[in-house]
Amino acid sequence: MRHVLTFVQVLVSLVCLAWLWAKPEIHEGLISAVQQAELKWVWLGLALAVGVVAFGIVRWQLFLRLQGISLTWSEVTKLSLIGGFFNLILIGTVGGDAVKLLYLIRKFPGKRSQAVASILMDHLCGLPAVVSLFGAFCIARWDWLAGSGLSSQLTLFAGVYLAGAVVGIGVLILVAFFDLTARTPEGLPFRAQAIKFSQALMLFIRNWRTTLAGVSLSFVIHGFYFGTFYAGALSMRAGVSLIDMFTIMPVVDVITTLPVSISGLGLRETLFESFLQRLCQVPSEVGVLVSLLGFGFSVFWSLLGGLVFPFYRPETAGSLRRVVKQAKEIEVRDSDA
Repeated sequence: MRHVLTFVQVLVSLVCLAWLWAKPEIHEGLISAVQQAELKWVWLGLALAVGVVAFGIVRWQLFLRLQGISLTWSEVTKLSLIGGFFNLILIGTVGGDAVKLLYLIRKFPGKRSQAVASILMDHLCGLPAVVSLFGAFCIARWDWLAGSGLSSQLTLFAGVYLAGAVVGIGVLILVAFFDLTARTPEGLPFRAQAIKFSQALMLFIRNWRTTLAGVSLSFVIHGFYFGTFYAGALSMRAGVSLIDMFTIMPVVDVITTLPVSISGLGLRETLFESFLQRLCQVPSEVGVLVSLLGFGFSVFWSLLGGLVFPFYRPETAGSLRRVVKQAKEIEVRDSDA
């Protein structure tokens, strides 16, 4: 099943990129569009991407300390950068989270479940921010999005997906609150994972102040992240306003989180080309470059994790190949638990 998913991710990314490249206006206009780029906005994009990384480190540290895992700011920074690096270079289901978990359980062998919970909570607290931003911009500016049939359909798809996620989390919170998972039959599929997830959700409820702080940081992180793509638009002189970018980004962000492509590559560019061309009258080749630039700002700092990795291997064997192998073993054990 894992190999099938990896194949689908590679295929979707390649098909999207090939479809874009097949358009004459894109492959013929890319060079001239790049030549017109303004470098000063590239520096702004890189600076905003630093904000995404920095506030992400602060947020994860909150949940690590909540779980009783004591790491210095230097260690959390290094692990976060390494996680970003592995998210970038690994294709398939195993990514930076598995690698971060590997390091944590090597350093804190008795706190495996706490390490898993810290990573899970770090991800989950981003959902309220995404839902709020989607409502604040996409719903409020529905008339603008409805100006293009495809744009409105994509927005509706993202909205339904988000609504389903919210309802699902709400149901799981009720299940966790009444401890219903513990009463289910032992052989029920995914019972162990459901119990772990319920326990993590209860930690959110019991430690609501930390949760609120994490959610607040998520708003800041998403603001910086969306800003990187706006900087890309400024660099390419796309003529996209800040509010237009903040309206488009929640939809693009939600759709590219689906595990159907390699880090959203290809799919993100296809969405940007469509949204910016239909709603902002941005040439197709410029829309693609805006997406690639916005993604590239994050990639730049993810590559920094590759420089950190050789010098941070506590209690683990040293090679890249062995770390990847161990991370895969951890993920398999977690999925089978």
